[in-house]
Amino acid sequence: MENTTIFIISFAVIVVLFIIIKLASYWFGKTGGNEGKITETAPSIFWQRLTNLFWFTFCKVYNRVEIKNAHFIPKDPKAQFVTCANHASILDGFIMGFSVLRPIYIMVKKEAFEMPIESWYLRKVFCFPVDRSKVDTVAIKRAMKVLSDGDCLGLFPEGTRNREGFVSEFKPGAIKLAMKKKVPIIPAYIGNSHKITPPHTILPRPAKLTVTFLEPIDTAAEVDAGKTEKDIIEMLYKRITDEGTKIMGYDVRDPKLRE
Repeated sequence: MENTTIFIISFAVIVVLFIIIKLASYWFGKTGGNEGKITETAPSIFWQRLTNLFWFTFCKVYNRVEIKNAHFIPKDPKAQFVTCANHASILDGFIMGFSVLRPIYIMVKKEAFEMPIESWYLRKVFCFPVDRSKVDTVAIKRAMKVLSDGDCLGLFPEGTRNREGFVSEFKPGAIKLAMKKKVPIIPAYIGNSHKITPPHTILPRPAKLTVTFLEPIDTAAEVDAGKTEKDIIEMLYKRITDEGTKIMGYDVRDPKLRE
């Protein structure tokens, strides 16, 4: 009974928020996303924790989320890392956020910042925009500043969602950042998120969700051992896809990348 009540409340909140965002979009149009005063919005621990609590409660009740190997996330609040996961759903950033349970900056496509309310909210919960159509030097500088300030970074190395649930080729940006700052990479596989938000759906579907963290990659040690950027990208991709294949029961690698 208690779980049912939590679900109903969570569902109602999502519907209300969706309506508010759509109304704001209608009233204000696609303005203010990446320009003007809204870009000065400061991240808020309060907003991030509230968001994590909401989405964890929702996914726990509605999607029966299970988080595995959370011990790979450092308990030391000063410990720094970059976490990289596969990307199949618009909700993956929120899923990563509540799974890590640490303040973590997440790089999100710039299109999500076009609506004023969404832009303000995303910046409040530690997200920042990236232009996927080019080498976005502004986003790269922002990510470097995050690491220079001693904070943690969440990335989806595919660069865009694979709506079929396969894992596409990884782009090198995440690896370059981690290698330059000698920050460990914590791989993660998000299972079934493609079934939660399939194409042409508005509200999430109740698919079983799993988040599995994997043994960190010590980038400093790998570089000292002579590993190149390409080597580490391949290592990261293999770890995530091997775990995904084990969990899903089929080869999760993008069919175009299989030998």
